[in-house]
This record gives sequence, C-alpha cells and structure tokens, in this order.
Amino acid sequence: MYNNANQSTKKYIVRNEQGEEFLLPKYAAIFRILMDDKDTIRDVLNSLLQLDPDHGIVDLEYEFEKPIDIFMPENDPARLDVWVRTKDNRYLNIEMQNKVHSFFFDRMQLYNSYLTLRGKYEFNRSPYFQGLSEEDRKYRYYELPETVSIWLCNDSVLRSKDIYKDVWSTYSEYEVKSGNAHPISRKNRYIDAYGVRGCTRS
Repeated sequence: MYNNANQSTKKYIVRNEQGEEFLLPKYAAIFRILMDDKDTIRDVLNSLLQLDPDHGIVDLEYEFEKPIDIFMPENDPARLDVWVRTKDNRYLNIEMQNKVHSFFFDRMQLYNSYLTLRGKYEFNRSPYFQGLSEEDRKYRYYELPETVSIWLCNDSVLRSKDIYKDVWSTYSEYEVKSGNAHPISRKNRYIDAYGVRGCTRS
C-alpha cells in the first residue's frame, strides 16, 4: 500500500513521499470511476489474465451491478459488481471486496455459478452461436464459454503471504496426488488479487 504518512483528510485519497495523490479504488465510488472506462477494464483484464497481444481482449461490453435472474431462497437478488462480455465470448465478473465475509470461498463459488449460468445464456444467443448450423448447435449444446471470476480484495484471503495474486481452477484429486496436476478445464477460473493499489488522481 502507498505510504500514508502524508495522509489526506479524505479517506479515499492518499499521497506518496513525492506528494503525488492517488485515489483508493477500495471505495465504491472510486472503483466505479476507475472501471467506467473500456480501455482501463481491457488493460486490467489482459494484465490479470496474463494475455499476450495475440490473444488479448480486443473489445468488450460492460455494465455495473448486473442483476442475475436466478431463483434463490427468499428471493434474494444477486448483483455482480462489474459484468464484462468480450467480443470473443468470454464472460468475466470483477468484484471489489473490502472485507472478508464469513464463508468467503463459498461466496466466490456462488457468484461464479451465477456468472457461468448467465454466460451460458448469453453465449447461446450470441452471433457466434446463432451463426452455427443446426447440427453444430446441437453438438455444442453443453459447451460453456470461458468465465473468470475476479476478486480484488483489500484483505488477504490467500494462504501464502508472499504473493498478491493467485488463480484457482478445478483439478483431478488423483493427478494432484501423483504430482501431475493440470486444470480439468480452463473455462472456469477464479482470480484473487490482494492489496488494493491506487489510481493516479487527475
């Protein structure tokens, strides 16, 4: 985190030793300002996903607080902080997390389930899928698009204190024990990044 010795009177502004001011995106309004730019979101995602120029995200659509219409007990609505859909049919959710809730990892899985279901719904209605032949659409009936749930956390939720980012996937228990583990599928991933940094104040 940036040096707060020269702390601003406003909690969401900090200054470093050179007097430069930074806005802390852990506050909802600042996070929304930072994310409300297609180029910024694209650069953040390409960096977190470690995509090279030949495989990077080219174009995307996004919206804030995307309501997910899935039945839940007590009719509890689900909203994803930033819903992202890319031109090449990737579906991503960016969540800003200020504190660690109880059952935090369960919550991550739940939100990723929302993302997967919504992504599948959108994928089946995409120009790509609709442009396939009827035979191919039947063949790809269970095909899932790539979905990535990204959590930017203000508190560490990672087991190792020596890293700031980790990627989780589903693995075969047998392959893990045999020391030859590879993700069963790369289409469904979770990325946790700890340590909210500031964005330069303009």
